Amino acid sequence: MAADHYDIIVVGLGAMGAAALYQASQRGARTLGIDRYDPPHTMGSSHGDTRVTRLAIGEGEMYMPFIQRANHIWDELEAKSGRTLFHQSGGLIIAPEQGAAKFHAEGDFVELSARIASKYSIAHEILDAAQIAQRFPLLTPRDCDRAYYEPESGVLRPERCIQTQLELALADGADIRTCEAVVEYRADAEGVTVRTDKDSYRADKLILCAGAWMSELLPANSRGVLRVCRQVIHWYAAQDLRSFDPAVFPYVIWIGDAPEDFWSAFPAPSDGVPGVKMVSEQYHTSEEVQAISREVTPDEIADMHQRLTVHRLRGTTERSVRADVCLYTVTRDEHFIIDFHPESRRVVMASPCSGHGFKHSAAIGETLVQMALDGGAQFDVSGFALDRARKKS
Repeated sequence: MAADHYDIIVVGLGAMGAAALYQASQRGARTLGIDRYDPPHTMGSSHGDTRVTRLAIGEGEMYMPFIQRANHIWDELEAKSGRTLFHQSGGLIIAPEQGAAKFHAEGDFVELSARIASKYSIAHEILDAAQIAQRFPLLTPRDCDRAYYEPESGVLRPERCIQTQLELALADGADIRTCEAVVEYRADAEGVTVRTDKDSYRADKLILCAGAWMSELLPANSRGVLRVCRQVIHWYAAQDLRSFDPAVFPYVIWIGDAPEDFWSAFPAPSDGVPGVKMVSEQYHTSEEVQAISREVTPDEIADMHQRLTVHRLRGTTERSVRADVCLYTVTRDEHFIIDFHPESRRVVMASPCSGHGFKHSAAIGETLVQMALDGGAQFDVSGFALDRARKKS
């Protein structure tokens, strides 16, 4: 075997790619990871200091094997690295009892989450508006609101998760090329060639998980299945940041009466960004990734605080501590793509994003490596087929 020939090349080293590189190195595969930036970075979808992770996945039961396995892997990574990757804060999903907007393409997300939790014996409660306000006095729910509360859930530290997996992969012999953009790839009977703007590489198998740049790498007849939607992450100064510590403040997913009336608030770990993180989500406007503005305007900062905190959340100020742009790469049904390339099983493709992928990423990386090395996966991925997404686009 030539010195420059790899068992697996992984393109994209965000949440999924870092996990795949780590899992491949764990199996002793000679592996190369390539990223157009220097991960962990703020140019894609895998940043933001904290990310929600839930035990009961209301998006569908097909996600449950991934979240269960991912939670084991996060524990293993914490033990290996000595780093804290997860904070158990508990979590609330709040929505009106009637007429809630869909969340990740699903209606009545409170009920769906409770149903999954009951089936899998996950501790949870359903709280009415008075109970929400009494237990979490920083929140001001409406009389019509109710909440699914899951005490064992919390937040992951995304940059730290990515950095840890990349460092462990390097320690196990993986190669990493950063600040290289993939220009093209070609599969043949003997392997796969990947050409970047700097070099060319050869491997037996290829894993594509390039996030917002994934459309450029899909088959030509499938590039319309993905849209890239610009999101903004805000951090506002707190009146007392200790009141938002994960020990006392849960993550909050607040679903309103319409898609635009949605926001999330996050606990603030003491070693994180010194502010209260809040995000909304928008899926009505998508853009080519190269055209997306990375600037967060003063109007966006002021509007977010006015709309989403004045009547829902106490304890923050209008002062912006930080604001970042994040890219959500979404399918029409907001479910993932995990599949082989239709023209070659030497190429595995993944776009497990749509705004709810990070929590599963440790297990999805393992799945991608199983598909590449073993020709199939431990978990059923038939619901994430590219053909399904293409038909719905």
